[in-house]
Amino acid sequence: MKERKKTVRKLSVLVLCVALIFSFTVNVSAAADPGKVIKSDWTNFRGNAENNAVTNAKVPKEASKAMLYWATKKGSGWGSAAPGVPILVDGYLYFNAGKELVKMDAISGKVANKGDLVAASSFSICPPTYANGRIYVALSNGTIQAFNAKTLKSIWVYKDELGGQPNTTITYYDGCVYAGFWGAETRDANFVCLTTTDPDSKKTTEAKKAKWTYTVKGGFYWAGCYASKNFVLVGTDDGESGYDSQTSNLLCFNPKTGKLLDKESGLNGDIRSNVAYDKATDRYYFASKGGTFYSVKVSAAGKISDLKSVELGGMSTSTPSVYNGRAYVGVAGTGQFSKYSGHNITVIDLNKWEIAYQAMTMGYPQTSGLVSTGYESADGSVYVYFFDNYTPGKLRIIKDKPGQKKVERISTDYIEGEDESCADILFTPKGAQAQYAICSPIVDEYGTIYFKNDSAHIMALGSKIESIKVTKKPSQTTYDIGDKGNLSGIKVTVNLANGLTRDISDYVTCSTEAIIEGQNDLTIYYPYSMYNDEGDAEPIFTTVDIKVNSKAVSAKNNAAKKSIKASKVSSVKTTAGKKKVTVSWKKVSGATGYQVSRATSKGGTYTIKKTTSSAKYINTSLTSKKTYYYKVRAYKTINGVKYYGKWSAVKLAKVK
Repeated sequence: MKERKKTVRKLSVLVLCVALIFSFTVNVSAAADPGKVIKSDWTNFRGNAENNAVTNAKVPKEASKAMLYWATKKGSGWGSAAPGVPILVDGYLYFNAGKELVKMDAISGKVANKGDLVAASSFSICPPTYANGRIYVALSNGTIQAFNAKTLKSIWVYKDELGGQPNTTITYYDGCVYAGFWGAETRDANFVCLTTTDPDSKKTTEAKKAKWTYTVKGGFYWAGCYASKNFVLVGTDDGESGYDSQTSNLLCFNPKTGKLLDKESGLNGDIRSNVAYDKATDRYYFASKGGTFYSVKVSAAGKISDLKSVELGGMSTSTPSVYNGRAYVGVAGTGQFSKYSGHNITVIDLNKWEIAYQAMTMGYPQTSGLVSTGYESADGSVYVYFFDNYTPGKLRIIKDKPGQKKVERISTDYIEGEDESCADILFTPKGAQAQYAICSPIVDEYGTIYFKNDSAHIMALGSKIESIKVTKKPSQTTYDIGDKGNLSGIKVTVNLANGLTRDISDYVTCSTEAIIEGQNDLTIYYPYSMYNDEGDAEPIFTTVDIKVNSKAVSAKNNAAKKSIKASKVSSVKTTAGKKKVTVSWKKVSGATGYQVSRATSKGGTYTIKKTTSSAKYINTSLTSKKTYYYKVRAYKTINGVKYYGKWSAVKLAKVK
């Protein structure tokens, strides 16, 4: 059952100046794993084991200093075919889209790999979870599938006997994953614990059995758990139609056995948030769709105590973000899908246990916020980010500090009677990217926020790019007329408005147009910058000096390139000796040198074993009685670049 109504709109396609990148070529010298440029991870829904999305990253704090870098459409709509909420691991975004698990480079938005899901998600509103080299994805009909994060090969599949929608985030702790399912308001559904071990390493979709399950009327919807050594803490739906019956529960389990250690019953309506933990207060926080913000203490033995609450004035499915004695949750107005009907970001003073103020929004901030301490000053000021779940899906920002009683930064939104308390806007999606946004922002170490909305785009919003700088020239700086630009060996950094720099060497491009006589520079472009609330981005580029040879020299060199490319090494001979093979061949006229490649079977993988200027190579330290396969090609170095001929016929030798 889908909770959200949709407004169907015809979206115009925004023509972007960055479209000029199609006339450029990407740096062909990219590293084997360019995603490693980003080292920070966001491995689950809230980014950490505490389910408390607090970061020291310098997220943009002004609309003029923010920029949408890229937007990649993957899937469609907002249902089972839509892209799911992403996580970030080793510089790659992981998310489900239809029946695919997608691995996407976080700097370029380009798909790096895909894996096959056994089913789609119901509504793609939850992210996968990563732990110890594996990705865990919740899918329709009570399904969880495990994958190898590097290869995206399936490992095992769990199918719950009660089925249900996969709308609860997966939590990993100490070799186990925990998740709940939801079938309907009054139907039974399970909360499950699965070990992460592989039942059969030779199979990829074998059935996984639960370590333990717990059945609840109403089930679990967006109610992700907090897991620790001593207990697992999770909220339930209320088991009744609607969402304000006083019958929901906070359950506390033994993580290994599933034994119910304690529960807090009679809570206000469906609990549709994760349980978050704040170390400073040593308390656990969650919100209910009935409109109540809750907090409890939990002992090491799993006993729940000291229940506290604050009435929010509207429903909330937002996992609280808690920092420095303040809590931040998204709250609905009087009409869940009516704009400016009282939707707000509620700020709670935890010292006084009261609402400090509410920052109004256009749409309901239906998911959860992000707190950045990256600019924290002496007075404790931080920045908090939430998305409106209403087209165009604005990203809101508030600046807050302990003791603050009203909105400090006012939006340019017009809300009759409320215009002086509306949360500021950091970014507004446009054109094809404008849609409802039911996603919690995640962030990397450079302050880049990654998100999706119902336009089916995965997007990256970061600090505005001030400039790019070549810190090491490419290997080739001398060209012949007719050559193409070559960025091999180049090093380029980008300078961001938040003061940070990043290596973008693997992501720059240059023109595919042929080098012309008299040309004295090569233009280097960085194509990942689209628009912000002030307008479209200007192309981002710099230049490197080059030298172009004369017509006569170019003609001579171009003839030599053509000749070497057409060449093929002949008369290759192999002579086997004791634990060695001697490979010899006939020299190619004009060649600078040769490459010798070897495999252990004729159709196997060949690797370069030797680069030499000689016409002979002795391969030593080989295995007796084993057969090796060799092939050779010539190359010629012109303007510092190697041009290669064709591989010779394969020759074999059996070692004595």
